[in-house]
Amino acid sequence: MLWMAATLALTAAQPVSPAAEVVSPAAGPVPAEIEEHYRDYNLVSGFSTAAERQTLAAARVAPADPRLARIARLMRRLEAQIEEVDPGIVREDMPRPSETTFRSDLLRITSCRMDQDKGEAWIYLDVLALDHGSNVTLVGRYDSLARGGRTPSISDLLAATSGRRIRTQEIHHWMKMDGVWRRAAATLVFIAQ
Repeated sequence: MLWMAATLALTAAQPVSPAAEVVSPAAGPVPAEIEEHYRDYNLVSGFSTAAERQTLAAARVAPADPRLARIARLMRRLEAQIEEVDPGIVREDMPRPSETTFRSDLLRITSCRMDQDKGEAWIYLDVLALDHGSNVTLVGRYDSLARGGRTPSISDLLAATSGRRIRTQEIHHWMKMDGVWRRAAATLVFIAQ
């Protein structure tokens, strides 16, 4: 998995009880484009299985199913917002899989650090792993939570599932390029507090 090559693992994961998963607001102002990225990421990860995302990533035509068609559109959009660390290092005839293809988790913004002068943002995230059962539960609740173009909040997604989750932390670096926010492919991962 190529996206993992750009990830730094720093410690070991700890389980989090459901009571500890109360959503807290971001500590700083998060640009709307960046917030939308994470809402879309959570929709993709929550309302499709890893096997479905792998099939969508390899497909050349849009799926007929409205849920999967929406997931496929969002996967392409999310991938377009990622700035490659070292473009061209991977063989051109092998498409680089999107990080949404293999990950099964929800991302919750915990804080944001901005440098307006440089056009940079560092987004601090809780990463809440979705086990297969929770993922399938969310897929089954797509119609009630996300049909008709609705994008549920992370609070809605967490309330629709139960059980303990492994919580890790990540920091994503965003850069404003030609007026558009793009996320660096490299991710700092903190797998424990």
